[in-house]
Amino acid sequence: MSTQPSTKFKQISLVGISLGSGLVLGMLVVVAIQNFNPLNSRADYDFAQSDLQQDSIKNGDYNSSESPVVVEKFEGIFNQHSTAEQYKVLYNTLSQSNEQELKEWWKQSKNIERASHRNIAQHVILHNLTAINPQQALRYVDEVSIFQSNALLTTVFSEWAVSQLEDAVKAAASLVDSRRIVALQAILESRDDLPDSELRSIARELEGEEILLKLTSDQLAAQSIEEPAKSWNIMLDDDVDNSLQKESFAKIAEAWREKDGFAVLSRIYTDLPNMRFELVRAIARFDLAGALAFTRSILDENEQKYIAMVIVNEWTRTDAQAALAAALTYTPASMASYLENSVASTWSYTNPIELIENIGTISEELRLGKLESAFWQIARKNPMEAIAKMNSVESYVGNTSSILDTIVFQWSYQEPAVAAEWVIKNFAEDDPQRHDLLESIMPRWARQDPVQAFEVAIAQPTRSEGIELDYWVIDEISADGDVELAKKLLPRVKEKTRLRAYTIVGSAMIAESQTEEALELGKDFEDDQRRQYYQRVLNDWASNNPKNLFETLESLPSSSIQSLAAIQLVRVNRYRPLLTDEQIEQVRTYINPDDEASDASSGILFGN
Repeated sequence: MSTQPSTKFKQISLVGISLGSGLVLGMLVVVAIQNFNPLNSRADYDFAQSDLQQDSIKNGDYNSSESPVVVEKFEGIFNQHSTAEQYKVLYNTLSQSNEQELKEWWKQSKNIERASHRNIAQHVILHNLTAINPQQALRYVDEVSIFQSNALLTTVFSEWAVSQLEDAVKAAASLVDSRRIVALQAILESRDDLPDSELRSIARELEGEEILLKLTSDQLAAQSIEEPAKSWNIMLDDDVDNSLQKESFAKIAEAWREKDGFAVLSRIYTDLPNMRFELVRAIARFDLAGALAFTRSILDENEQKYIAMVIVNEWTRTDAQAALAAALTYTPASMASYLENSVASTWSYTNPIELIENIGTISEELRLGKLESAFWQIARKNPMEAIAKMNSVESYVGNTSSILDTIVFQWSYQEPAVAAEWVIKNFAEDDPQRHDLLESIMPRWARQDPVQAFEVAIAQPTRSEGIELDYWVIDEISADGDVELAKKLLPRVKEKTRLRAYTIVGSAMIAESQTEEALELGKDFEDDQRRQYYQRVLNDWASNNPKNLFETLESLPSSSIQSLAAIQLVRVNRYRPLLTDEQIEQVRTYINPDDEASDASSGILFGN
C-alpha cells in the first residue's frame, strides 16, 4: 500500500482521471474560458450588445435596464469559424451581463437546436452565473438531461470552489451520491492550491476520500508514464479500488504497448481480473493480428486461451472471415478448434446473415448450433425473413427442424398468435412437429390472450404420448395468478390433461388461501387419481407453507386427507426442518395405518 504523497495533485491530461466524458467536457470548458482575456475582446462584447439593442429597438421592445436577449444572437455567435472563437465571443458577451440577463440567456439557450452549440452556450452561461448566484446556477443543472448534467455540475463547482469554497462544499454535501462525487472532483481539481490536509478534510466531508486518493495516484502514475511498468505498479499498490481507475489503467497499458509491445496483455490478465476483458479488447484493437500472434508465446494455458479468445472475438466484430482464418492456423489443433468455436459464436450474433452465407467455412460439427444462434438473431427482427433463409443452409446441415424450432420460439415472444397461425397453416394435424412448435408458443400466447390460446389448444388432436397443449395454457394462467380464469377453463380440459391441470390449479388455489375449494376439486376424480391429486397438492402445500398446513391439519375435511397431509409434512420437514420435534410427533398421530404401511419401506416417516 502506498503512502500519501506530500505534493499537491494537478490536472493531468495524459492519464484519464475523470469520472466520465461529461466531466472532461466541463473541465475543458472551464479551462477554455479561463484562457480568454475579456480586455482583448471588448469589441466583441460591444458588437454583440449593440446588435442586441439595435434589434430590440427595431422591434420596439428595448429597455436599457433589462438588456433583453434574442435567441438569434446565438446564431451569430455560432457562425464563428472555430470553437475557440465561439467561446471567445460568448465569454466576452456574457461576462458583462447581470444576473437577470444571464437568466434570459439561459432561457433562450434551450431553443438552440444543435446540441454541441447548446452545450457550449450553457456551460459559458452557468460559468458566469455561478460567479453571481451559484445556487441559481446549480438549480439550472436540474433542467438539463442526465447526459449533460455531470459536465455542467463540473462547470458550476469548479467556479464556485474558487470564489466561495466553504459554500461550494456545503452545497456539494447536499447532493445525491453520484452528483456529490462529481462536485467533489470538480472542487479538488480546481483547488489544487490548497494544502493536502485541507483537501483531505474536504474529501472526508463529502465522503469521497477514495476520489482524492485516485487523483493523487493518477498524478504519480502520470509522472512515471515514461516507465509504464512503474506507473502500473503505482496504480496497483495505491489505496484506491482498481475499478475506479479503469481509464487510467487503459492509458498506461496503451503507453506500455507502444513501448514494449503486447506483453502488457499478460499483466492485464494477471493483475486486473475484474476488468481484463475490457482492457484486453482495448489494447488488442490497435493490432489484432499482432496481438493474437503474441498469445502464441504465452506459456500458461488458461491465460493463453482467455486472451486469444478475447482477441478473436473482437476481430470477428470487424472482419469475421479474417478472424476465422487466423483461428484455424493456431496451434495446437485443440486451440484452433476452441478459437474457431469462439469466432463462430460471436459471428452468429454480431453478423448472423454473413455467418449464414459463409456457413461452409465453419467446421461441420459446429454448423447447426451456430446456425440456430444466427437464425435466432434474425427472428428477433423478422421471423419470416429467417424462415425464408432456411433453405439456403439445408445442404450444410440436413435436417433444419431445430432451426425452425428456434425461429418459432423467438417469434412467440413477439407475435404468438401470428406464429401459431403460421404453424397451423404449414403443418398437417398429424405432423409431430406441429404439436412441438405449438407447445413452444403456448406459454407466451397464454400470457397475451389466454382464452384464444386455450381454444386453439383444445382444438388440436390428442397425442398418443406426451403432454397436451391445453395443460401448458392452464399452467401459464395459474402461474400468472389468474386463478379464477383457470378454474373457469378446467371443466373443458382434455381427459388426458385433467389430473395435471387440476393439480396445478389446486395448488394455485391453496396459495390464494382457497384451501377448502382446492380440496373439493379432488372429489371430481375416482379413487387412484383422487389420491394422486391430494398427494401432489398437499405436497406443494407442505413445501411452500408447512406451518400453515400444520395449523390446518385438524380442520381438514377427512381423516384420509389428514393422513396424506401428515405424510407430506413429515417428508418435507426431513429435508427442510421448519417444525419442531414435538410438532412432528403430533403430525404423525394423523397418519393412518394403511398409509403408514405403504410408506414404511421408504424410511421417510420414522427415519430408518
